[in-house]
Amino acid sequence: MFDPTIYENIKVALEGAIYDFDFAGEILVTSRSDTVELASMSRTYTIGFSERHKKAEKGTTALLILSADAADLVGEILELPESEGRKFGCTLRVQFVMEITDIARCRRIEEELNAIWSHRPLIMQELAFRYEPLELDEPALYRNTITLDFGRKINEDNIGDIYNIVEHTVHSLRRLD
Repeated sequence: MFDPTIYENIKVALEGAIYDFDFAGEILVTSRSDTVELASMSRTYTIGFSERHKKAEKGTTALLILSADAADLVGEILELPESEGRKFGCTLRVQFVMEITDIARCRRIEEELNAIWSHRPLIMQELAFRYEPLELDEPALYRNTITLDFGRKINEDNIGDIYNIVEHTVHSLRRLD
């Protein structure tokens, strides 16, 4: 009989929580990807969504990214012993992708997210823009990719937290838009 991994169990809980919000009409799932990276034998599940009443190309998009590397998958499947320094599980990151015109907004975004998430995840913002030499007089439009990193692995003991993470993500999405 097939025994699902931590990654698969958390993926099901994550997907279920997100689709609860989708079916309630609060968000619209815009993308899904479940990838097995053969070179490193890792897995990554990404699901993206936006506010239902906003156009995805105009508003902020949220992504939840669940990943497990080979060491975690193999250790769990082979039932290797865990130790204080070696725990099996997967990582969950939250990302928001939005466009901004003023980089000073980054500080306000960080303050807003820290208030919502109680200063728990590490918040990183990465700005990118397309260089257009003929449009230097126009204000630049920056793509801001905001990553919330919890800095630890999760396992089935954390499944009860998944709904709260999704709920905080939806709340953050509303505040960022």
